[in-house]
Amino acid sequence: MKNPALKVALLYVVFGVIWILFSDMIVDLMFVEKDLVAHAQTYKGWAFVIFSGILFYFLIYREFSEKNKTQLELVKQKDLSDAVLDTVGVFVAVLDSEGVIVFTNETFEEILSLKSEDIIGKNCSEVFASPDLANWIENTASKTLDREIENFYEADLETSSTTLHIRWALSNLTSWRGEHDYFVLTGVDITQLVESERSATHRLANIRALHEIDMAVSYHLELEKMLDVFLERLISRLGVDGADVFLIDEERSVLRFAHGKGIVTGEMDFRELPMEGTIPSSVASSGKPYSGPLDTSSNPECPRLKNLIDMKVKDYHAVPLETRGKILGVLETFDMMQIHRDSEWNDFLQMLAAQASLAIDVALMIDNLKDSNRKIAEAYDQTLEVLVGTLEMRDMNTKKHSRRVADLTVWLAEKMGASEEEIENMYRGALLHDIGKISIPDSVLLKEGPLSEDEWKVMKTHPTTAYEVLSQVEYLRPSLDIPYCHHERWDGSGYPRGLKGEEIPLAARIFAVVDVYDALTSDRPYRKAWSKEKTVEYLLENSGKLFDPAVIEKFLEILRVSSPS
Repeated sequence: MKNPALKVALLYVVFGVIWILFSDMIVDLMFVEKDLVAHAQTYKGWAFVIFSGILFYFLIYREFSEKNKTQLELVKQKDLSDAVLDTVGVFVAVLDSEGVIVFTNETFEEILSLKSEDIIGKNCSEVFASPDLANWIENTASKTLDREIENFYEADLETSSTTLHIRWALSNLTSWRGEHDYFVLTGVDITQLVESERSATHRLANIRALHEIDMAVSYHLELEKMLDVFLERLISRLGVDGADVFLIDEERSVLRFAHGKGIVTGEMDFRELPMEGTIPSSVASSGKPYSGPLDTSSNPECPRLKNLIDMKVKDYHAVPLETRGKILGVLETFDMMQIHRDSEWNDFLQMLAAQASLAIDVALMIDNLKDSNRKIAEAYDQTLEVLVGTLEMRDMNTKKHSRRVADLTVWLAEKMGASEEEIENMYRGALLHDIGKISIPDSVLLKEGPLSEDEWKVMKTHPTTAYEVLSQVEYLRPSLDIPYCHHERWDGSGYPRGLKGEEIPLAARIFAVVDVYDALTSDRPYRKAWSKEKTVEYLLENSGKLFDPAVIEKFLEILRVSSPS
C-alpha cells in the first residue's frame, strides 16, 4: 500500500476489532468471580494500550525505516550524479522555458568563474558574455519545446585566463519534475581537438606546399627561374611580405644577391654584401638562423640594416642554405609588421630552406657543367680555327675564307630561324668545309690554270675525305652536312653523290649560297671581286638550278635590309 497513514489506521482498526471481539471472551473463560472479572477488565484496558502502542511503534518504525532508506538511496544517487557531472568535464546547466538557469554543475561554475548563487535564477543573456550563444539558446529552446531533439552549436568562450572552443548541445528535458518545459544545456571543451585538427590540416597543407614547390622547382633547372618560383611559393605559404636569397661567391669573398620577391625587389643598392658585419654574413659564417626585429643597435654602421629599417621592415628572419655540410648562402624573409611566429612556422621555414638548398645545389652544379661544356666547346672551336688557319696557309688565295663563310652561314641561319644547336653545328661545319683538301696534292690544289679531267677527279674527292676524317670524331658528326654536301647542287649536278633538291641537307643548301657569295665578292689572283649587284644577278640566274630557290629568296630578302658583317 502506497499510503503509510492509511495502512497504519487500517491495522489499528483491525487490531481494535480483534481485541474487542476476543478479549472479553478470554476474560470470561479465565475468570468466574465478578471481582476478578472486574480487575481483569481493568488490566485488559492497560494491555490494549500497551499492545497497541507496541504495534504502532513497529508499524511507524518500519515505515520511517523504509522512507529513510529510500531517502538515503536518493541522496547517494544524487551525490553520485553530482560527482559524475562534476568529474566528466562536461558543463551542465538546466534551464526553464524562459531561459532562466535553475541548475548547474561545478564544472559549469568553474569555467565561468562564477558561484552557484551568481548563476541560478539568472537568464542566459545575463550569464554568457557572448550574445550569439544566448540568442542561439533562446531560438533553439523555442524550437525544441515538447520535442526530444538535440541541437548543437560551436563557439569560442572567453574565460578569465584563456579562450576555449566549446561544443554546446541543447535538448528537451521531458522527465524532470514531471514537467515538459525544461532544457538541459551541455558543453564539451573541444579546444585540443580543434587545435589538433587545425595543426593536422596546417601540417598537411605544409606537406602539400613542399610537394608543390618541389614539383615546381624541378621543372626549372636554371637558377634564377627556379628561385623565382621557389620564392613566390614561399611568400604565399609563409605569409611574409618579401624574401630573397644571397649566395656565397667564394672567388670574390662576398654574398651575392641571387634573387628576390616582394618588398626586397626595390633594394637595388645592396647586390653584394661583405662576408662580415651584416646579419646574413653572420648567419652564413655561423650556420645559425636569426629571428627577430631589426634595430641598428647591434650594428649602427651597417648601411643595409639602416636601409631595411627605412623600408619599414619590422620582422626579419634569416636561415642558412646548407647542403652536404656546405653553406651555399642565406635565405631571408621580411615583414612590414611585428608578428609572433610560432615554432611550427620556424620549422617550416627551415624545411623550405633545406629544400631550396638542394635545388640550388643542383642548379649550381648544372650551371657549372654548362660552363665547363661551354669552355670545352670554345676550346674545340679555337682548335678548329687554328687547324683551318693552318690549312689555309697552303693556299693564300683563300685566306680567311673559311672564317668568313662560317660567319655568313651563322648570319643567314639565324635569320631563317635555326635553333642554337643547329647554328653551332653549321658554324663548325662551315669552318671545316674544305678540311678534305688536306689530301689534295699541291700540284692540283695550287694550280693556277684550269684543271684536267683527272685533276678534277682528285679535287672532287675532298668532300668524301672530309666525311671520312670528321665522322671519326663524335663531337663533329652533327656538323658533317656542310663538309660532305656543300658541293651538291639543287638540280643534281653536284658531287660527290649527286643529291638533288631537298635530298641535300638544309645546312649544305644554306652554305652553298653564302660560299658562292663570298667567293664571287672576294678578290682572286685570276680576277677581281664581283660587285654585289653582279653577284646577286648570278645567284638569281642559278636559283632552282644550282641553289635552293627558298634559300636564295630568303638570302636576298635579308640582304636588301641588312648586310652581313
